[in-house]
Amino acid sequence: MPPEQVRAAFADAIDRFDRRPKLVVDDDQHVLWCCEDTATLLGSAMPICVRNGNLVIEDEEVRNAFPDFLHAVGPQVQHKLIRGKSPRHWVMVRAWRPAEWRAKVCLLCTLSLPTTDVATSGLAGELRLTRSEARVLGKFAELHSPKQIAGELGVSLSTVRSHLKQIHAKAGVTSSMQLLRLAHTFCSG
Repeated sequence: MPPEQVRAAFADAIDRFDRRPKLVVDDDQHVLWCCEDTATLLGSAMPICVRNGNLVIEDEEVRNAFPDFLHAVGPQVQHKLIRGKSPRHWVMVRAWRPAEWRAKVCLLCTLSLPTTDVATSGLAGELRLTRSEARVLGKFAELHSPKQIAGELGVSLSTVRSHLKQIHAKAGVTSSMQLLRLAHTFCSG
C-alpha cells in the first residue's frame, strides 16, 4: 500500500477513535468544519461551545483575548487553557495554522472530563469492575471527590473508599493520580 493511502487510512481511524473535539475555524471564530461529536462534547458544562456556527467562549476576559490568540497562531502548535466556572471544567486547545491556509486555524480540544464513560469505553470490562465499581470510577474520572460520589450514588463514604481501593488494585495503580490518568486516557480516545 502506498504511503499516502496508509496515511489516509490512519487519519480516518484517528477521526473515528479519537473522540476529542476537532474543529477548523476562521480568524473570526466561525466554525468552518467540526467532527461529529464536537457540539455534544463541548456542551453546557464546558467553558467553550459551538453555537449558531460560531465558537463561543464563556469567560468574557478569555473571549476578548481569543481572537488575538487565533491571529497569532502559525504552523507550530500553540496551546490555550480555557477554564470554566467550575474547577472541574476546562478545555486545553491546541491550535495551528497549516502553511497553505491563510485565515483558517485547526483546533484540537482536550477536555477535563472523559469523552466516554468507563463502561462504553471498555475500561470497566478491561479491569473487570463490578457495576458499582464502574459507577464510582465514572464519577471519579469526572473529578468528583469521594464525598461527592457517596452523596450522588446514595452510598456511604466508606463504601466509595472501599470501591476505590478495589479499583486501584484491579488497575494496578498506586495513586489516585495514576487512576485518573488511566481513566482519562482510556475514556478520551
